[in-house]
Amino acid sequence: MRISHQMLHQNSVANMNNTMGRFQKAYNEALTGKQVTKPSDDPHGASKAMELKSALATNEQYERNTGEAKLWLDETDHTVNEMVNVMQRVRELAVKGNNETLSPEDRAAVAGEVEELTAQLRQFADTKVNGVDLFTKADPGTAKTMTVGGGLNIQVNATEEDLFGPDSKLITTLKTLSEGLRNGEEMDLKKIDEEGIDLLLKVSAEVGARMNRVESAENRMFDNTLQLKSRLSGITDIDMAEAITKLKSEESVYQASLSASAKIIQPSLMDFLR
Repeated sequence: MRISHQMLHQNSVANMNNTMGRFQKAYNEALTGKQVTKPSDDPHGASKAMELKSALATNEQYERNTGEAKLWLDETDHTVNEMVNVMQRVRELAVKGNNETLSPEDRAAVAGEVEELTAQLRQFADTKVNGVDLFTKADPGTAKTMTVGGGLNIQVNATEEDLFGPDSKLITTLKTLSEGLRNGEEMDLKKIDEEGIDLLLKVSAEVGARMNRVESAENRMFDNTLQLKSRLSGITDIDMAEAITKLKSEESVYQASLSASAKIIQPSLMDFLR
């Protein structure tokens, strides 16, 4: 078959376009550091990369949730511990009030301090975090929870029932205590321990256990995120030294293609002019 100059020209242009395409791809890879920048580069790889990016986005949301959960748990723990301190002072006053040598005036002063401490407990119960009540007012079913991992929901606060018992029993006990002090009655220390200090210490222990779970979930999420990023990098990233070597090679091939095409096109152009 006779090969015409037109066929040579067409083949030359086609080859030049192919080498130019490879050169452009190598250039983009070296420039971006990515071997997959659009789905057509590697459909399977691009699909897998999208799955990994979606998983990373989910982890980012869990990370934000974890940060907020730790804030709430820290505030809850701090506030409950302050309430424990208040109740320990109440107990000291109750012991003092059981001293038979106290005058009515002294007993009234002790009762007045108990009332102040009761008001302080109520203030702690009204603590807010970013404008939201730290302690919910209803039963445990309405407590604040956050998702800090796949299927892992953690309660990050306590309810007033957790703090004071059903129907604010502790507040009622403190009111009875102050009235008894004024009336010269003996104080029931066991009641203060069981309905106040022990109850609050139980809440503190539960909050500490939840914090441990959140931190454990945070560590697992951190490890998982590192694995996801590593897998994503393996799909999309390239070895820069290898990319630069490939770029130089494709550039040489492209320059050679241009040179060869020029030699073919020039005679063809001369034939046309004749």
